Amino acid sequence: MTDLTEHTIEAGGYATHYWELAPEREPEGTVVLVHEGAFGADARTSWAELMPLLGERHRVLAPDLLGFGDTDKVVYFDRSPHAFRARHLAAFCDAVGVGPAGAHFVGHSLGGSLVLRALASESPALPARSGVSISGTGGPWRSAWGVEQLGRFDGNEDDVRRVLGLMVDDYRGFADAVRLRYANTRKPGHVEACLAARLKHPTMTRQAPGGSWPSPLAACPVPVLIVSGERDPLLDPGWADHFEQLSPRVRVERLDAKHAPNLDQPETVAALLREFFAGDRDLTATARQTDSR
Repeated sequence: MTDLTEHTIEAGGYATHYWELAPEREPEGTVVLVHEGAFGADARTSWAELMPLLGERHRVLAPDLLGFGDTDKVVYFDRSPHAFRARHLAAFCDAVGVGPAGAHFVGHSLGGSLVLRALASESPALPARSGVSISGTGGPWRSAWGVEQLGRFDGNEDDVRRVLGLMVDDYRGFADAVRLRYANTRKPGHVEACLAARLKHPTMTRQAPGGSWPSPLAACPVPVLIVSGERDPLLDPGWADHFEQLSPRVRVERLDAKHAPNLDQPETVAALLREFFAGDRDLTATARQTDSR
Protein backbone atom coordinates (compact mmCIF):
# COMPACT_ATOMS: atom_id res chain seq x y z
CA MET A 1 0.00 0.00 0.00
CA THR A 2 1.30 3.45 -0.90
CA ASP A 3 1.64 6.11 1.77
CA LEU A 4 -1.21 8.48 2.57
CA THR A 5 -0.58 11.72 0.69
CA GLU A 6 -2.28 15.11 0.75
CA HIS A 7 -2.89 17.43 -2.17
CA THR A 8 -4.71 20.60 -3.14
CA ILE A 9 -6.42 20.88 -6.52
CA GLU A 10 -8.84 23.32 -8.12
CA ALA A 11 -12.34 21.84 -8.40
CA GLY A 12 -15.27 23.88 -9.63
CA GLY A 13 -13.24 27.05 -9.15
CA TYR A 14 -12.39 26.29 -5.50
CA ALA A 15 -9.11 25.27 -3.89
CA THR A 16 -9.88 21.77 -2.64
CA HIS A 17 -7.69 19.87 -0.20
CA TYR A 18 -7.80 16.08 -0.14
CA TRP A 19 -6.07 12.92 1.03
CA GLU A 20 -5.26 9.98 -1.24
CA LEU A 21 -4.23 6.39 -0.67
CA ALA A 22 -4.01 3.40 -3.01
CA PRO A 23 -2.78 -0.20 -2.98
CA GLU A 24 0.47 -1.07 -4.73
CA ARG A 25 -1.40 -3.51 -6.98
CA GLU A 26 -4.24 -2.60 -9.34
CA PRO A 27 -7.04 -1.17 -7.18
CA GLU A 28 -10.42 -2.85 -7.11
CA GLY A 29 -12.05 0.53 -7.66
CA THR A 30 -12.17 4.03 -6.24
CA VAL A 31 -13.75 5.03 -2.95
CA VAL A 32 -14.62 8.67 -2.22
CA LEU A 33 -15.08 9.41 1.48
CA VAL A 34 -17.38 12.33 2.35
CA HIS A 35 -16.97 13.63 5.90
CA GLU A 36 -19.45 14.94 8.48
CA GLY A 37 -20.22 18.51 9.43
CA ALA A 38 -19.59 18.94 13.17
CA PHE A 39 -17.41 21.76 14.43
CA GLY A 40 -13.80 20.83 13.67
CA ALA A 41 -14.61 18.09 11.18
CA ASP A 42 -12.65 17.45 8.02
CA ALA A 43 -11.61 14.46 5.91
CA ARG A 44 -8.67 13.45 8.08
CA THR A 45 -10.52 13.52 11.40
CA SER A 46 -13.52 11.66 9.98
CA TRP A 47 -11.67 8.93 8.11
CA ALA A 48 -8.20 8.55 9.69
CA GLU A 49 -8.96 5.05 11.01
CA LEU A 50 -10.77 3.83 7.91
CA MET A 51 -8.55 5.11 5.08
CA PRO A 52 -5.67 2.64 5.58
CA LEU A 53 -8.08 -0.29 5.82
CA LEU A 54 -9.88 0.57 2.58
CA GLY A 55 -6.60 1.54 0.91
CA GLU A 56 -5.45 -2.07 1.01
CA ARG A 57 -7.70 -2.80 -1.99
CA HIS A 58 -9.07 0.50 -3.30
CA ARG A 59 -7.92 3.91 -4.41
CA VAL A 60 -9.20 6.13 -1.60
CA LEU A 61 -9.95 9.83 -2.01
CA ALA A 62 -11.02 11.91 0.98
CA PRO A 63 -11.66 15.59 0.18
CA ASP A 64 -12.37 18.40 2.61
CA LEU A 65 -15.81 19.74 1.71
CA LEU A 66 -16.43 23.42 1.06
CA GLY A 67 -16.22 25.25 4.39
CA PHE A 68 -14.09 22.60 6.10
CA GLY A 69 -10.45 21.69 6.65
CA ASP A 70 -8.10 23.31 4.15
CA THR A 71 -10.66 23.68 1.36
CA ASP A 72 -12.07 27.13 0.55
CA LYS A 73 -14.50 28.42 3.17
CA VAL A 74 -17.50 28.93 0.92
CA VAL A 75 -21.21 28.60 1.73
CA TYR A 76 -24.44 29.38 -0.11
CA PHE A 77 -27.46 30.75 1.71
CA ASP A 78 -30.00 30.31 -1.10
CA ARG A 79 -29.77 26.56 -1.61
CA SER A 80 -29.60 23.25 0.19
CA PRO A 81 -26.35 22.55 2.10
CA HIS A 82 -26.23 19.26 0.22
CA ALA A 83 -26.77 20.59 -3.31
CA PHE A 84 -23.85 23.00 -3.63
CA ARG A 85 -21.47 20.57 -1.96
CA ALA A 86 -22.60 17.76 -4.29
CA ARG A 87 -21.78 19.94 -7.31
CA HIS A 88 -18.38 20.70 -5.85
CA LEU A 89 -17.82 17.00 -5.12
CA ALA A 90 -18.70 16.10 -8.71
CA ALA A 91 -16.20 18.72 -9.94
CA PHE A 92 -13.59 17.26 -7.60
CA CYS A 93 -14.13 13.77 -9.04
CA ASP A 94 -13.65 15.12 -12.54
CA ALA A 95 -10.48 16.95 -11.50
CA VAL A 96 -8.84 13.90 -9.90
CA GLY A 97 -9.72 11.52 -12.72
CA VAL A 98 -12.56 9.40 -11.42
CA GLY A 99 -13.26 7.66 -14.70
CA PRO A 100 -16.39 6.32 -16.42
CA ALA A 101 -16.52 3.35 -14.02
CA GLY A 102 -17.32 5.81 -11.24
CA ALA A 103 -16.61 5.48 -7.54
CA HIS A 104 -18.12 4.11 -4.36
CA PHE A 105 -19.23 7.15 -2.34
CA VAL A 106 -19.21 6.71 1.43
CA GLY A 107 -20.55 9.56 3.53
CA HIS A 108 -20.89 10.06 7.26
CA SER A 109 -23.67 12.17 8.84
CA LEU A 110 -23.77 15.39 6.72
CA GLY A 111 -21.66 13.55 4.15
CA GLY A 112 -24.03 10.60 4.15
CA SER A 113 -27.02 12.87 3.65
CA LEU A 114 -25.17 14.57 0.81
CA VAL A 115 -24.52 11.22 -0.89
CA LEU A 116 -28.14 10.11 -0.54
CA ARG A 117 -29.54 13.37 -1.88
CA ALA A 118 -27.10 13.36 -4.80
CA LEU A 119 -28.09 9.81 -5.76
CA ALA A 120 -31.85 10.29 -5.38
CA SER A 121 -32.49 10.47 -9.11
CA GLU A 122 -32.44 8.34 -12.25
CA SER A 123 -29.48 10.56 -13.26
CA PRO A 124 -27.37 10.93 -10.08
CA ALA A 125 -25.40 14.12 -9.51
CA LEU A 126 -22.28 12.07 -8.70
CA PRO A 127 -20.40 9.51 -10.85
CA ALA A 128 -21.46 6.74 -8.50
CA ARG A 129 -20.97 3.02 -8.70
CA SER A 130 -22.63 2.75 -5.32
CA GLY A 131 -23.48 4.94 -2.34
CA VAL A 132 -23.18 4.46 1.43
CA SER A 133 -24.59 6.64 4.19
CA ILE A 134 -23.34 6.15 7.73
CA SER A 135 -25.74 7.96 10.10
CA GLY A 136 -26.85 10.34 7.37
CA THR A 137 -30.62 10.52 6.98
CA GLY A 138 -30.90 12.87 4.04
CA GLY A 139 -32.12 15.64 6.35
CA PRO A 140 -35.05 14.57 8.55
CA TRP A 141 -35.23 12.44 11.72
CA ARG A 142 -32.55 14.29 13.66
CA SER A 143 -33.42 14.31 17.34
CA ALA A 144 -34.29 17.69 18.84
CA TRP A 145 -31.75 17.06 21.58
CA GLY A 146 -29.07 16.22 19.03
CA VAL A 147 -29.75 19.35 16.98
CA GLU A 148 -29.38 21.48 20.12
CA GLN A 149 -26.21 19.73 21.24
CA LEU A 150 -24.47 19.94 17.85
CA GLY A 151 -25.69 23.47 17.19
CA ARG A 152 -23.76 25.15 19.99
CA PHE A 153 -20.02 25.61 20.32
CA ASP A 154 -18.13 27.43 23.06
CA GLY A 155 -14.93 27.76 21.04
CA ASN A 156 -12.67 25.75 23.34
CA GLU A 157 -11.07 22.32 23.20
CA ASP A 158 -13.29 20.93 25.95
CA ASP A 159 -16.34 21.65 23.80
CA VAL A 160 -14.78 19.86 20.85
CA ARG A 161 -14.32 16.90 23.22
CA ARG A 162 -17.98 17.14 24.22
CA VAL A 163 -19.15 17.13 20.59
CA LEU A 164 -16.98 14.17 19.63
CA GLY A 165 -18.11 12.29 22.74
CA LEU A 166 -21.70 12.50 21.50
CA MET A 167 -20.73 10.55 18.39
CA VAL A 168 -18.44 7.78 19.62
CA ASP A 169 -17.56 5.40 22.38
CA ASP A 170 -14.05 5.89 23.72
CA TYR A 171 -11.41 4.65 21.28
CA ARG A 172 -7.65 4.70 20.78
CA GLY A 173 -7.53 7.83 18.60
CA PHE A 174 -9.99 9.94 20.60
CA ALA A 175 -7.46 12.38 22.10
CA ASP A 176 -5.69 12.94 18.77
CA ALA A 177 -9.03 13.53 17.05
CA VAL A 178 -9.98 16.15 19.64
CA ARG A 179 -6.66 17.94 19.14
CA LEU A 180 -6.96 17.97 15.36
CA ARG A 181 -10.60 19.04 15.40
CA TYR A 182 -9.85 21.87 17.78
CA ALA A 183 -7.05 23.04 15.47
CA ASN A 184 -9.55 23.04 12.60
CA THR A 185 -11.89 25.32 14.53
CA ARG A 186 -9.07 27.90 14.68
CA LYS A 187 -8.72 28.05 10.90
CA PRO A 188 -10.19 31.28 9.47
CA GLY A 189 -13.74 30.79 8.26
CA HIS A 190 -14.36 27.27 9.54
CA VAL A 191 -16.64 28.03 12.48
CA GLU A 192 -18.43 30.72 10.49
CA ALA A 193 -19.11 28.20 7.70
CA CYS A 194 -20.50 25.73 10.24
CA LEU A 195 -22.71 28.39 11.81
CA ALA A 196 -24.04 29.55 8.43
CA ALA A 197 -26.51 26.68 8.17
CA ARG A 198 -28.06 27.78 11.49
CA LEU A 199 -28.70 31.38 10.46
CA LYS A 200 -32.26 32.27 9.49
CA HIS A 201 -34.44 35.25 8.63
CA PRO A 202 -36.08 36.72 11.76
CA THR A 203 -39.62 36.64 10.30
CA MET A 204 -39.55 33.98 7.56
CA THR A 205 -40.08 30.31 8.35
CA ARG A 206 -37.59 27.92 6.84
CA GLN A 207 -39.19 24.96 5.08
CA ALA A 208 -38.68 21.83 7.16
CA PRO A 209 -36.79 18.95 5.49
CA GLY A 210 -38.62 15.76 4.78
CA GLY A 211 -41.74 15.86 2.61
CA SER A 212 -41.74 12.84 0.35
CA TRP A 213 -38.25 11.82 1.42
CA PRO A 214 -36.86 9.18 1.07
CA SER A 215 -39.12 8.07 -1.81
CA PRO A 216 -36.97 9.89 -4.46
CA LEU A 217 -34.11 7.55 -3.55
CA ALA A 218 -36.07 4.65 -5.06
CA ALA A 219 -35.12 6.01 -8.50
CA CYS A 220 -31.39 5.63 -7.81
CA PRO A 221 -29.90 3.24 -10.40
CA VAL A 222 -26.98 2.03 -8.23
CA PRO A 223 -26.82 0.06 -4.96
CA VAL A 224 -27.18 2.05 -1.74
CA LEU A 225 -26.26 1.01 1.80
CA ILE A 226 -27.71 2.72 4.88
CA VAL A 227 -25.72 2.16 8.10
CA SER A 228 -27.44 2.99 11.39
CA GLY A 229 -25.98 3.04 14.89
CA GLU A 230 -28.50 1.50 17.27
CA ARG A 231 -27.29 3.67 20.18
CA ASP A 232 -27.12 6.94 18.22
CA PRO A 233 -28.38 9.79 20.47
CA LEU A 234 -28.32 12.35 17.67
CA LEU A 235 -31.01 10.76 15.45
CA ASP A 236 -34.54 9.59 16.11
CA PRO A 237 -34.78 5.91 17.09
CA GLY A 238 -35.76 3.76 14.12
CA TRP A 239 -34.90 6.40 11.51
CA ALA A 240 -33.41 3.74 9.20
CA ASP A 241 -36.78 1.96 9.09
CA HIS A 242 -37.90 4.60 6.58
CA PHE A 243 -35.48 3.10 4.04
CA GLU A 244 -36.61 -0.51 4.43
CA GLN A 245 -38.44 -1.93 1.40
CA LEU A 246 -37.77 1.28 -0.51
CA SER A 247 -36.06 -0.40 -3.44
CA PRO A 248 -34.23 -3.66 -4.20
CA ARG A 249 -31.15 -1.48 -4.57
CA VAL A 250 -31.36 -0.08 -1.02
CA ARG A 251 -30.04 -2.11 1.90
CA VAL A 252 -30.09 -1.24 5.62
CA GLU A 253 -27.53 -2.46 8.18
CA ARG A 254 -27.66 -1.73 11.91
CA LEU A 255 -24.58 -1.72 14.15
CA ASP A 256 -24.19 -1.67 17.92
CA ALA A 257 -22.72 1.83 17.81
CA LYS A 258 -23.41 5.51 18.37
CA HIS A 259 -23.21 8.08 15.56
CA ALA A 260 -19.73 7.48 14.11
CA PRO A 261 -18.73 3.80 13.89
CA ASN A 262 -16.29 4.83 11.16
CA LEU A 263 -14.22 6.30 14.01
CA ASP A 264 -14.55 3.85 16.90
CA GLN A 265 -15.32 0.63 14.96
CA PRO A 266 -13.25 1.02 11.76
CA GLU A 267 -12.55 -2.70 11.29
CA THR A 268 -16.26 -3.53 11.47
CA VAL A 269 -17.16 -0.76 9.04
CA ALA A 270 -14.32 -1.64 6.66
CA ALA A 271 -15.44 -5.28 6.52
CA LEU A 272 -19.03 -4.22 5.84
CA LEU A 273 -17.95 -1.83 3.09
CA ARG A 274 -15.69 -4.36 1.40
CA GLU A 275 -18.51 -6.89 1.32
CA PHE A 276 -20.90 -4.29 -0.07
CA PHE A 277 -18.44 -3.07 -2.72
CA ALA A 278 -17.70 -6.62 -3.84
CA GLY A 279 -21.39 -7.29 -4.39
CA ASP A 280 -22.35 -4.07 -6.13
CA ARG A 281 -22.47 -5.64 -9.59
CA ASP A 282 -24.67 -8.49 -8.42
CA LEU A 283 -26.99 -6.06 -6.60
CA THR A 284 -27.29 -3.86 -9.67
CA ALA A 285 -28.02 -6.83 -11.92
CA THR A 286 -30.70 -8.11 -9.52
CA ALA A 287 -32.34 -4.70 -9.36
CA ARG A 288 -32.42 -4.40 -13.14
CA GLN A 289 -34.05 -7.83 -13.45
CA THR A 290 -36.68 -6.82 -10.86
CA ASP A 291 -37.36 -3.50 -12.60
CA SER A 292 -37.88 -5.23 -15.97
CA ARG A 293 -40.64 -7.51 -14.67
